[in-house]
Amino acid sequence: MTRTYAVKYKSKSKMLTTPELVAQTEEDIKALELVKDVVIKEDGQVVTVEVENEEDFEPVMDRVINIFRRIDDKSEVSYKFGLNRE
Repeated sequence: MTRTYAVKYKSKSKMLTTPELVAQTEEDIKALELVKDVVIKEDGQVVTVEVENEEDFEPVMDRVINIFRRIDDKSEVSYKFGLNRE
C-alpha cells in the first residue's frame, strides 16, 4: 500500500534541493521498520511511502514526521487526498 503526503517547510532554505539530500532522507525513511519503499519528489515537498498493511501507516508516519522535523523543526507533513488519486 502506498500513500502520498505533502511536506510544508517553514524555511525554503531547509528544503531538500539536492539529489544528495533527497537520497539521504529516503535512506533514513527506508531504514524504518515496516517501510517497503519511499520516493521523495519536488524538493522534498511530496513524499510517497509504501508499507505492507494499512495499519502500518500510523507508526511509520510518526517516525517520518520526526525525520522531517530534524530537517526543519517547523515542518508539517500532511495527507492530501488529491495526491492519492490513481
